[in-house]
Amino acid sequence: MISFEDIDKPSRMYDFYMKFLSLAHNHIYYRNFYIVNRENIPPKGTPTLVIANHQNGMMDAMAILHTMYKDGRQPVFIARGDIFKKDLVARIMRFLKILPVYRNRDGGREDIKKDLAIFNRAGRILCKGGTLVIFPEAGHQQGHYMSTFKKGFSRIAFAAEEMNDYRLGLQILPLNIHYSNYFNFQSDLMVTVGEPFTFEEFFDLYKEAPNQAYLALNEKARARVKAMTPDIDIPEYYNEIEALTHIMSEPLLKHKGLKARFLPNQKDAAMTIIAAIRQLRDEQPDHFHTLMGDTRKYIDTLRNTGLHHWVINRKVSGFKVAGRIFWMLLILPLFLFGYLNNFVPIWVTKHFTNKIKDPMMHSTFQFAIGTLGTFPIWYLFLLVTVSLLSHHLWIGLAYILLSALTAFLAFGYKKALRKLGTLCKANRIRRTEAYRTLCELNSRIVGTMEGLLY
Repeated sequence: MISFEDIDKPSRMYDFYMKFLSLAHNHIYYRNFYIVNRENIPPKGTPTLVIANHQNGMMDAMAILHTMYKDGRQPVFIARGDIFKKDLVARIMRFLKILPVYRNRDGGREDIKKDLAIFNRAGRILCKGGTLVIFPEAGHQQGHYMSTFKKGFSRIAFAAEEMNDYRLGLQILPLNIHYSNYFNFQSDLMVTVGEPFTFEEFFDLYKEAPNQAYLALNEKARARVKAMTPDIDIPEYYNEIEALTHIMSEPLLKHKGLKARFLPNQKDAAMTIIAAIRQLRDEQPDHFHTLMGDTRKYIDTLRNTGLHHWVINRKVSGFKVAGRIFWMLLILPLFLFGYLNNFVPIWVTKHFTNKIKDPMMHSTFQFAIGTLGTFPIWYLFLLVTVSLLSHHLWIGLAYILLSALTAFLAFGYKKALRKLGTLCKANRIRRTEAYRTLCELNSRIVGTMEGLLY
């Protein structure tokens, strides 16, 4: 196994790489990247252990990296050890400043024994005033809910304090990572930075009963992250509650006079809606089960009709639909130019991403293969080809610039086309029993939720 002893040593190559990565991540792959309460981040040089919820593969790590990197710090991450099995991958991970930790299901007994050395290495990084990042759930999941915290995070925290005779003053910094969409290019991303906290109240307990101290710190830390997270903690009704957050977020925000298409507002609205549903379950269980039953029927009927909730009870005239069709026909040539000139990198990215069985790693591979790989290579090929054919470099530059700009247009055009298809389908089945059922369920669900929220 390669050595990770100098993993926290500052690297100029890493700084250079980060400048390119920041452009690709913050301004190309994601449409908007919001950092809320950035002022809560402790100053560089403060021993800081960052913890966060984990849902979206390596994209979560990059979200934290770009949150913490503004002052030039190079945080060290801890990731599951099974991805370090191949030497080349391990070397890449070391360059990216990622340490391996092995879970019982990741490796054999010898691998797990290595964890003690890794925990000590992590503790020494913190002792030198470094920043360490760990996902205490020790795995990602698809959905807005939190798993239990594993003991590895607490072991590192206590080990670092023990190395310094409990005078380190380690700051634990809780974060929440939230996406408007896990998978789509040009979606929105936000990171909420919580208030850092210490854990000296558990030092005496740790000296007497370490396992109990680990659990106590886990409970405190998880509560801090959960307070910032839209945590749907009623698993048997997860789909119904998630659907209700989509149905009610925009009406709730409009009722409050807030911008509905602003991700931080959407997250706050989702948390408000989840809390109201949880309160309904606790105080009026019969009404709660009725709401869940209506919502489940509503979801099933939407799926069967191929519609989306935003089109239900929405009156759209044939004239307005015709107007949309006219404008889409007008910009069709630009769409075709963008789509055809970006077809190769799009196809290559999808081909390799679709081979990944874990859907929560898809955006990671889309970003790594597409944004960082196939698109830059393809644009370089276009630049050389067009410049040679035209005998002018500026024509080649103009061509790839237009190709890149129309790539964004093509992506938006396809979304608009799907939306237009939904409107047309809704108009076509507006007089059917299924559509009337959807309208009735929608009115009943919205009415119930408005009574809870307003």
